[in-house]
Amino acid sequence: MNKKPVVTIIVSSFERPAHLTRCLHSIAAQEYPQDSFDVIVADDGSRDETEQCVGNFARAVDFPVRMTTHEHDGFQLSRCRNEGALLAESDYLLFTDGDCLLPENFLSVHLRGRRPGYVQSGYCYRLEPAETDKVLVDKIRSGATEFDVLRGEEKRAFWKHIRARGYEFLGVSMRPRISGSCIGTWRSDFVAVNGFDESFLGWGMEDIDFQLRLESIGVRSRWTKASVYHMWHEKHPTYARNSHGTENYRYFHRTGPKPVKCLNGFEQRGRGDVRCHSFEKSPISPPGSDTPEVRIAPKT
Repeated sequence: MNKKPVVTIIVSSFERPAHLTRCLHSIAAQEYPQDSFDVIVADDGSRDETEQCVGNFARAVDFPVRMTTHEHDGFQLSRCRNEGALLAESDYLLFTDGDCLLPENFLSVHLRGRRPGYVQSGYCYRLEPAETDKVLVDKIRSGATEFDVLRGEEKRAFWKHIRARGYEFLGVSMRPRISGSCIGTWRSDFVAVNGFDESFLGWGMEDIDFQLRLESIGVRSRWTKASVYHMWHEKHPTYARNSHGTENYRYFHRTGPKPVKCLNGFEQRGRGDVRCHSFEKSPISPPGSDTPEVRIAPKT
């Protein structure tokens, strides 16, 4: 791909290679033109086969795939996202997580909804363990990217959408709330607030802080019908409902002025400090396998 991508998809990940593989294949199954996007896997220092999985995938697709990583030192999601954004060249950044699946029309729907002065987010359907187990790479490759969800999830999605439209109509501050599973933002707005605050360590609150700083420069949140599916897994040890009682909660609610541009963000992490892996496109066989890699054809 020689032209500048329309959007860079930044996928955060840590030591869930099976989930990440399915996430990446759902990106490859997009109906959106593959010469119009690239992918950066922003890894939090995985010490397993994650890099091998990303490399195998990158060599099998026709769009650029890169990977950033660093030494693992606790849960550093903000750092992952900033490192991915540092390498991105497109004017629009789309953040998602390696435990999420994107329906085949996701990019088309999301990108049609872009507007200057808005950050976009959407609903995240939560798959239960049994539904997650049914998600197979072959199924995703075949184009089956609508997945089973419980009836309650469908109802929650419906009412979440209704409330979000109401918030937008009424201009309610900090509503609709953005979700880390799907955040679409203009790069210029991302840079204006210095990206994500890397002082948030552990699970939670970095998204609402990012939204608050965007709103302070006039960037409102917008709801999109482009939803993702979240594959089940055990919660991170630092998880707490609404982050209550955590250091992140206390940091977010600290007293004193909160700068629009966070003091520990995008600009403080220079491009030269990011460890990046690019992968050659010539197919190779995975270690320990006698079967050549399968080329993943673009969605037609």
